[in-house]
Amino acid sequence: MKLKSIILFGITSVSFLAFGAFGTSQNASAHTWWDGTPSAVKGYWRTRSVYLKDIGMNNHASIKATSHTITFAYSASSRITLKSTYWRKIGSNSYTIHGAMVQDDHFDHRITVKKIGPYYLHAYFDGHLITRGSVYPNSFFRK
Repeated sequence: MKLKSIILFGITSVSFLAFGAFGTSQNASAHTWWDGTPSAVKGYWRTRSVYLKDIGMNNHASIKATSHTITFAYSASSRITLKSTYWRKIGSNSYTIHGAMVQDDHFDHRITVKKIGPYYLHAYFDGHLITRGSVYPNSFFRK
């Protein structure tokens, strides 16, 4: 009788383990790509004004993020526009946003945004400071 109860207990244990391994659904990945632009980034962001001696006036860099488009510019000739954006969260307040760059025959590029506070963020374009090569700081504030 003791052998029979041990065998029955073993079969029950194995069936519970099999149900636990194969019977439950798998969790969704935390790194899911979403269509559009994250709502935390949407809006108009700009740097502080910087005096430019070449043109004799103050100017600023800006990021405008709408539902499926992100535009970065610091002059009329330096506009970067990503359309058909999709994104994923990569940290507590960090987002990677991919999109087709209009000026580059719709080749896929990436903007990474790190939100420091509700009205303050840093931006990176393809892994480099988005304001690299310019006099503007990489600190954007919500307007």
